[in-house]
Amino acid sequence: MEQKIIKITHVTGTYTIEIQNGKLNEMKTQLDKCLNDEQGAIVVKGEDGDQFVYPADLLKNSFIAIVDRE
Repeated sequence: MEQKIIKITHVTGTYTIEIQNGKLNEMKTQLDKCLNDEQGAIVVKGEDGDQFVYPADLLKNSFIAIVDRE
């Protein structure tokens, strides 16, 4: 199975969210909830314990693509 990432292109920069194996549908659901005002943000924990927050407003004003990891 190919590894996927979510690539978010916003005027402030390009952000990537790495999708763990088997979590693609869960991430798609979270994206849909953010875009439909059902969820305030996507929160992702990094490997070293860091926490990354992608607010719904950022996602709504961005170009979002799910692509293969390079």
